[in-house]
Amino acid sequence: MDQLSVGDEIIPYEERRSVRYRRITLSILDDRVRISAPKNVSAKQLKELLSAKQEWILKHWLASRETLECPQRQYIEGEEFPYRGKILGLSVRRHARQSIRVNLEGQVLVVFLPYDLPDYQYLSNVQYAVMNWYKVQARRVLKSKLDEQAKRMQVTYQDFRLKDQKTRWGSCSDRGNLNLNWRIIMAPEEVIDYLIIHELAHLTHPNHSERFWQWVATFMPEYVSWKEWLKYHGQELVL
Repeated sequence: MDQLSVGDEIIPYEERRSVRYRRITLSILDDRVRISAPKNVSAKQLKELLSAKQEWILKHWLASRETLECPQRQYIEGEEFPYRGKILGLSVRRHARQSIRVNLEGQVLVVFLPYDLPDYQYLSNVQYAVMNWYKVQARRVLKSKLDEQAKRMQVTYQDFRLKDQKTRWGSCSDRGNLNLNWRIIMAPEEVIDYLIIHELAHLTHPNHSERFWQWVATFMPEYVSWKEWLKYHGQELVL
């Protein structure tokens, strides 16, 4: 299947031609964009249409991503959460302190709640505590990986920010500022590294040209497999 590069999004794309089609139509499907056209429409015409419709395609593609079914978390004892390619079990305990605390004990994420916290506040507090712990880890891990890969790729970025977005994993501005979605911390290490290399590569090639992908491959020859992993499993990385 072909791909479209629209903004920072790489979108699966297919063409369909038939004598039955009377006009050119664009459709946003669950896993791809489809363009249907009569047999006599040239490749140049289709290319021009796709170029003219980039803003429309991106808007509706991102909207369709938000409607994908995501895992429903209950935040109960024993529930499992992904973290850096591993699975953490959740344990919730009560303690005498008034603060809410989170510890990682082996492969168990332990949330400590005050004894006197009302039951009706349980879900919101555990959810907030877990999400905050993930964001703290994301800032620490991603910053470390960014610095390591930037040195390896001999590039310098200006600033790094965590973002909370449903449909975008990262971006690089013209000024060299990098944004990374904190939810990527739930993905396997190789996927995290791919995303960081991808965004740092934009400091050298601010597009998705063939030279850009060659540059990414220089630092991660197997990037395609992790790019595909993110495309098909990214919607699972939710809290």
